[in-house]
Amino acid sequence: MSEKENEEWIEKTVICPDCVRGRTVHWKENKSGKHPWRYHLPCTTCKGQYETVISQPKYCQIDDCDGLVEHKCTGYLCMGDGWVCAAHWLEEDIGFSQTGYACITCWHEVGSGGH
Repeated sequence: MSEKENEEWIEKTVICPDCVRGRTVHWKENKSGKHPWRYHLPCTTCKGQYETVISQPKYCQIDDCDGLVEHKCTGYLCMGDGWVCAAHWLEEDIGFSQTGYACITCWHEVGSGGH
């Protein structure tokens, strides 16, 4: 793969997983004992935007890999921005990440790889 292909960035639309069209449902108890009533507020995660466009590399940032990007590692040990393909996205078992997964670089560095 050429260096130019490896640096190619694309725009991707991301949908907020915490809301429906930018709003979240809340319930308020009714003082008279009747059913609670429903109301909607803007989502605090996406601030009511629902869809956002992010820039990400097209190809995995692990050296000598030409897989398409599927995940972004939030670890602080990543090379580049931590964008990796599915083959370099591994489950970790020591609580390093909130999702339970990390890129192969962080996975090895924090000891999930067995050292």
